[in-house]
Amino acid sequence: MSLSKHCRPFIILSVGVLLILGMTKAYYDTNSLEVRHFEVTNSSLAEVLSGLKVAHLSDLHIKKNGLMGSKVLETLKKEKPDLIYITGDFISFEGPYEPVISFLHQLKASYRIYGVLGNTEYSNENGSCILCHKEKSKTLKEKENPIILRNSFLPLKINGKTLNIFGVDDPVDKKSNFKKALKGADLAIPSILLAHSPEIFEEASSLGIDLILCGHTHGGQIFLAKYLRKILPLDQTLEFLDGFFQKGTTLMYVSQGIGTSFLPFRFGIKPEITFFTFSNNTNNEKIRMARIGKIEEVDQTNRKNSVSISNVQAYTLFLGFRISSLLETFSLMGVVRNPFVSGNSNSLSTLFDFESETELKRLNWECHKWFELSKEHVTSGEYSLKVTLPPGQYPGILFEEIRNDWSDFNYLVMDVFNPSDQGINFHIRIDDNKSGWEYANRFDIDFKLKPGMNHISIPTDSIKTNLHHRPLNLKQIKQMMVFLTNNTKQRELYFDNIRLE
Repeated sequence: MSLSKHCRPFIILSVGVLLILGMTKAYYDTNSLEVRHFEVTNSSLAEVLSGLKVAHLSDLHIKKNGLMGSKVLETLKKEKPDLIYITGDFISFEGPYEPVISFLHQLKASYRIYGVLGNTEYSNENGSCILCHKEKSKTLKEKENPIILRNSFLPLKINGKTLNIFGVDDPVDKKSNFKKALKGADLAIPSILLAHSPEIFEEASSLGIDLILCGHTHGGQIFLAKYLRKILPLDQTLEFLDGFFQKGTTLMYVSQGIGTSFLPFRFGIKPEITFFTFSNNTNNEKIRMARIGKIEEVDQTNRKNSVSISNVQAYTLFLGFRISSLLETFSLMGVVRNPFVSGNSNSLSTLFDFESETELKRLNWECHKWFELSKEHVTSGEYSLKVTLPPGQYPGILFEEIRNDWSDFNYLVMDVFNPSDQGINFHIRIDDNKSGWEYANRFDIDFKLKPGMNHISIPTDSIKTNLHHRPLNLKQIKQMMVFLTNNTKQRELYFDNIRLE
């Protein structure tokens, strides 16, 4: 008993010391920037990129203009890269784009800057248009910085030679489309693929892409992740935590990223910015492949399918100590995010009346889709919603944060104006808490929009599943979508006064 009393202060002191040491380590790792340089030898990319420097940034997660962003810009200014690639997650979850735009405007490269979207861009999809469009305009920017590749590619001419730069949309949210990205491309030309997540490795390597750049994993962010992934069913992308991987002739590099996600700190895994140079080496009798899952030696005769990676130079920059950085590093306020937003705060029968810009934020913005308030074809209040929809199989609108309880109303009503002189195939879909994405378990209905004003009315007692005709739970309506079916050209429509009666 006496021994226990004597041990207690020592245990408390030991725990306190370990906690302080752990926090010190976490602060240092979170507020440092690791600058990595790699020379890639015997890659066909050397045919085009020999003598040039490529910079790779990923998972910026910029919340505000702060020290990390300044240090990244300072490093890029010092290194003078010829090309900069950014592989998604520009913003924090549901965060603003203004600090990101400020950061991007300061990036400079001898050639161009390219990027792809990550999963956090889909947490604030409404704001992501500012990456490609002029502010509050459906007009594309004349000079994008970066050029956002959305399941597309661009050939880049360098010293008379061509490099294909592919970019697929976010694989995490199942937005990637290789078939679309590769359309019209000559795969015999040296190529780089940008993707947010490494889960596309298998598909991309089968196509013979020379180099894949991606991120998403943050290197695990906590060093324990590389051990936990072996015993727990974690995200499949954690199979490729960080560094180089190779399959066939395809090389992939997974960045540890710059920002943080979920947890506001890193432990044992620092933020990184990576630079690559490319060259051909025909002097070595054997080629050593390092950091590609395993180290192996390849005979001279197999050099054609072998790539050598040399860690040329790496150093760490510490951002310094500041109270504000300390508070931000260990602020756990944003760790638990509520992914479910209730629409029950609106006790009125009006679902959408489009009288303020705030309502536009409750619509699912996507590239080539545009929403704006209009004073034309108004049926209630001062404004209607003018919608521009692109050609496609199912271009439409997802109405987010809608009222969940429809049980006290007899009709769903909406006013839709069709300005064209042709009828348009129009579809409405409604889901309750049991629907999921199964066609059989949700409500779908088709209409033909005649030219001019259309007053659509759906009795709520007819809102039943497509098969088995189960009445949807009107107390738990989950989402509502409208879209055009097999749309062959860009269309404009006006919506107003979507309501329950």
